[in-house]
Parts: sequence; structure tokens; C-alpha cells
Amino acid sequence: MNKVIQTIILTLIGAGCFSGGLYYGIERSEESLERVMDEYVVISEKVDAFVDVSNPKTIRLYTTELRKILDDVTFLGKMVEEGQTSAESLSDFFSEYDKSIDDVNQRLLELSQQHNESITNHRTILAGLSEDLNETIDITEEEQNKLKEQSDYINQLNVQLGQRIKQLEEDMNTIKNSTYWLRDKKIWRK
Repeated sequence: MNKVIQTIILTLIGAGCFSGGLYYGIERSEESLERVMDEYVVISEKVDAFVDVSNPKTIRLYTTELRKILDDVTFLGKMVEEGQTSAESLSDFFSEYDKSIDDVNQRLLELSQQHNESITNHRTILAGLSEDLNETIDITEEEQNKLKEQSDYINQLNVQLGQRIKQLEEDMNTIKNSTYWLRDKKIWRK
């Protein structure tokens, strides 16, 4: 009877340790998933910032500014035709605006290149994060399958243990209810 109790206690302790380890593993998986999701949010915010740079409204703003510059150039051209300005001041004006237009065009090209590089980098990072997330989900499913197998095995052991205890109790009752008489040469008298 003492071995049976020890076996039951050891089984319960083993099941408790297993459950604790499984709980710890699931907690760690959830922490990893949370960390990956936090990184995903940061990357999404950065991608949104670069999308704002390539926003059609921003491009329209630059186009509007270029049109204003062209209108100013046209106005100055009319002033020259009317003889109100000198050739030297027009030359300075055109060089200044040509330089401004070149600077704006150069800046637009740089922003476009940076935007394209950033999008490529973020897509690469997101693809890696997606793979990591899929691996984490696969690991979690494997752990759940192992938990189910262990649970089924423990339930089977509990049923077998209960049957053996019942058989042992029946055998003990049979022994208690029987009397062994060597003198009368009777064995197992009820």
C-alpha cells in the first residue's frame, strides 16, 4: 500500500513539474511574440513616414512652387521686353532661379532614392519578421501537440493505476475473509 501512495505522489509531482514547464514555455513564446509585434509597429511607423514624403500632396506642393517660379520668370521676361530692367539683373535672376530649380530637382531625386531604399529595407525586415512569426507559431503548435500526448498518457496511467488499486483491495479483502488452517489441512476456507 505504501508503494502505491508513493507512486501516486510521484506521478502527481511529475505532472505538476510538467505543467509548470509547459506554462513557462508558453509564457516565453508569448513574450517573444509581443517583442516581434513591437518591432513590427516601429517599422510600420517608419514606412509611413517615408510614404508621407512620396505623398502626391507633397509632390503637388513642389509643382506649385515650380509654377510660381515660372510665373515670376515670365513676369520678369515681360519687364525686360518693356525695358524696365537691365540685362545684368535678368542674368542674375535666371541664374539664381536655375540654381533653385536644380537644387529642388536634386533634393527630389535624393528623397526618391532614400524612399526606395527604405521601402526595400523595410520589406526585407518584414519578410524576416514574418518568417520568425511563422516559426514561433509552428513551435507553439508542436508544444500543444506534445501537451495533449502527455495528458492522454497521464490519463491512461491514472486509469491503469485505479484498476490495479481496485484489484489489490479485492485481493486484500479475500485474504482477510479467508482463514488458513494447517491443522485441518484446509486452505482458504471461507
